[in-house]
This record gives sequence, C-alpha cells and structure tokens, in this order.
Amino acid sequence: MIIKKIDFYLLKNFFKKLSIILLVFIIIFIAVDIIDNIDKFSAKNLTNEEIINWYFFTIPWFVSLALPMSLLLSTISCFNQLQKNNELTALKASGLSVRRISFPILILGIIFSFISFFFDNSIVSKNLEKRSQIEKKMKPKSFGISTRKNNIYYHIDNSFLEIKKFNFRNNIGRNVSIQTLSASDINQRIDAEKMIWNIDKNKWSLKNYTLTKWKKNKVKFTSSNDTLLTIKDITPSILQKDNINPDDMSYWELAAFIDKMKDKGLKFNRWTVNKHFKTAFACSSLIMVLFGIALSIQKPRSNFANSIGLSITVIFLYYILIKLGQTLGYNNIINPFLSVWMVNILFLILGINLFIKART
Repeated sequence: MIIKKIDFYLLKNFFKKLSIILLVFIIIFIAVDIIDNIDKFSAKNLTNEEIINWYFFTIPWFVSLALPMSLLLSTISCFNQLQKNNELTALKASGLSVRRISFPILILGIIFSFISFFFDNSIVSKNLEKRSQIEKKMKPKSFGISTRKNNIYYHIDNSFLEIKKFNFRNNIGRNVSIQTLSASDINQRIDAEKMIWNIDKNKWSLKNYTLTKWKKNKVKFTSSNDTLLTIKDITPSILQKDNINPDDMSYWELAAFIDKMKDKGLKFNRWTVNKHFKTAFACSSLIMVLFGIALSIQKPRSNFANSIGLSITVIFLYYILIKLGQTLGYNNIINPFLSVWMVNILFLILGINLFIKART
C-alpha cells in the first residue's frame, strides 16, 4: 500500500509538470507561428474565422511535436525535485531502488508511445488535412513552390496515373505513366516523356509515348511522337487542387496506398519511409522518458540547469538524426525501416546502458 502511495505521489507530480511544460511549448509554438504567418494572413485577406480555424487545426500537431520534449523535461524536473527535497534519499533509505521508483514513469512512457501513435494518425492527420484548405489560400498563385508539384498519383476507376513532375506555369507534366488494370493484373500501360494540356481540345497531348498491352500472355508495343488523350476528371486545375501528400497521410492510409503501388509495380520508397516514421516517432515518448531518468540519476548532484542543458542536447540530437535518416531513406541510401528506426535503436541502447550503470 505504501509503495502504491509513492507511485501515486510521483505520478501526480509528474503530470503537474508535464501539463505546465506542454502548455508552455504550445504557447511558444503558437507565438512563433503567428510571427511567421501574420503577414501572410494579412496579404491573403484571411478572415478571423479562418485564422482561428488555422490554429484550431494546428494545435494537435504542436502537441505531437512538443510531447516528447515535454516528457523529457518533466521527467528530469520530477526527479530533480525529489533530490532537492531529499525525498529520493529517504526512499532509497527505506529500501526502494531508483529503478523501482522510476518504474511507473517508464510504464507511462510506454503508454504515451501508444497514445502518441493513435493521436498522430487520427486527430493530427485529419486536422492537418482540414488545415490544408486554408493553407492553399496562403500560397502564391503564380510564383514559388505552388507552381510545381512532384510525385503526383491518382487512382481513376480501373486506372492509375503517375506524374513525376508537373509545372503549372505551362501545364507540362514529365515522366508520365498510366496503368489500366483488369482485376489485379495490368493489361495496358502508357508511358510518356511529357504530357501537355491542349486548351483548345481540352485533352492531354502525350509526347514520345509508348503503349504496352498484355493479352493472353502476349505483349504488344506501340510508339508515337504525339497523341491526344482524355484522362477522366484530370485537368491542370484538378492537379493543382488535389494530390496525395505522404506527409499528411495516416499510417493506415500509407499502408493501403503502398499496397496499391506494389500491385501496380510503381516505386513506393518514400511512402514506406513515412510509414515507418509514424511508428518510430511515436516511440520517442518512451525514449525521452528513459533518457530523462538516466540523466537525472546519472549525476544526482548536478543542478537543474545542467540537466536542462543535457536534455536540450538530447532532444535536438534525436530530431536531427531521425530527420537525417528519413532523408537517407528517401534517397534509397538506407533501408526504409532502418532509416528511421536505427536512431530509436541507438538511443534505446544508450539510454538503457546509462540507466543500468547509474547509481541506484
């Protein structure tokens, strides 16, 4: 019963600190975002309702970003307070080891990892999707990034369209592939070097295209320098309005999309990296809690400022390495799974090693 009271006392203090630190981070993120976007809001004449909705849809993403950092700082702050009040010494004198004292916080880290995963892939992804409608109004119409899009994919009835690059200034797409399916098999595929929108005829002009047909185990090839083609529901305005962004898709949407791409023989490396990133980043909650405990008990006499400095170093190092791994995965330099999970594995090994070697 005494042990349960100690666990409850520790968790109560931990949640108090977590709620305050998380709130501070969210306020900072909102303030920075306002400073960054205030001119854009004004220039694009966004209404007060749209601005409020922008932050309503953005706050879940801020929570997701701030949670691992908040867990690390809360853990360090909690144990630092126990040491400062000599409560940790008293608990150890009563026969409890630091590992036993920290057990409920570690379990909390595991729970938050699961919460983070479902929160990111349900609430955050849905809200970012809603925010994208406002975001489109803030982008330049004629210049900048919005004039071009890469890796555009569409599923149209029994066909699948892939455009590697599209320029909205001249309505030209490059490296185009259109695959037509019969059941689960490809029975026709069109590959073209370019697709150019013909305004007069409201059709696409395909340049240097090859038509491949499969029928009764026979393959037939047809080539041409130029041909006109209608692609159902696909126009330059539709392409500019809507295309698949892997960064805004949930884990389950990515998994389903990857399966479709596998069936159609298309490259799906970037989407696979993003899918593994969804699970890897969710585990950062456990990693940060583990490091928070290890750093707190590794140097029990160190002051709070030193602990905060070490925690900030850990946070930035983790974010930099996992983003670097993600980039290496995108470029096929590292296996998609290892590109994001190798950082987790490295930090888990280091955190567990520090935790085991710490004085208890």
